[in-house]
Amino acid sequence: MIESALYIVPTPIGNLSDITFRAVEVLKAATLIAAEDTRHSRILLDKLGIGSVKMISCNDHNEAERTEIIAKETESGGIVALISDAGTPMISDPGYKLVSSLVERGVKVFPLPGPCAAITALCASAMPTDRFFFSGFLPVKDKELTDKLESIRTAPYPVVFYESPRRIINTLNKIALMDADRKVALCREMTKTFETIYRMKVTDLIEHFKAHEDEIRGEFVLIVGPYEAKDNSDEISAKAKAALEKMISSLKVKEACQIVSDLTGESKNRLYDYALTLKDRS
Repeated sequence: MIESALYIVPTPIGNLSDITFRAVEVLKAATLIAAEDTRHSRILLDKLGIGSVKMISCNDHNEAERTEIIAKETESGGIVALISDAGTPMISDPGYKLVSSLVERGVKVFPLPGPCAAITALCASAMPTDRFFFSGFLPVKDKELTDKLESIRTAPYPVVFYESPRRIINTLNKIALMDADRKVALCREMTKTFETIYRMKVTDLIEHFKAHEDEIRGEFVLIVGPYEAKDNSDEISAKAKAALEKMISSLKVKEACQIVSDLTGESKNRLYDYALTLKDRS
């Protein structure tokens, strides 16, 4: 028996067969469905053979207002299903404020497992999955994008992003400037007809898209592989190495690398990699 509560219900990210039996059961029993986009969700419900049910929109702009409606629905014995346009609600989708407020009011909340583009793509990336970082959608503004990518430059685990086809090439170019040898996995149109998974160095992927521009479409999940320290000591002059070795004992690594780079003309990236090998040895 499905009791009165708010149910967080994941929906397919592409393939309708990925809906779970339990998700369909909850949606059929719901007295109210809170959807990110009611028109989009109505199409899904019709395909699932779920008849007329009261629906309300629930998005970033009206979550506070919807809290009152949903709380009253559950208080009167109703069953409420929260769904997003695709995937698991609240994973880069609306719902956090709503769920947080309802929990504070004592409303029962039951999460259902199900589709999630980030997890699906990570599993197919052929990268380590014991530890990873999910960072949602990348910033649109150029400086913020650069700062975000720089912040994960030395991350020792995969970092998962969502990115649009309009911006994916710019993003890949910025990653290449940061680390030309960085391995990435780009998952396109997950679970859909044109699902494609690219696993290669970022520079190779850029070259691939130059020859296949028709593939730059659809929805992308980008997984940036873990940082792999390189021993570039042979490419750095003895003078630069000596200066860096002295400076990192009293300065932050980035600051030391910047100063030595300015003084010697050495690549800041090579200096940074060399500094990390020094840290590993100490």
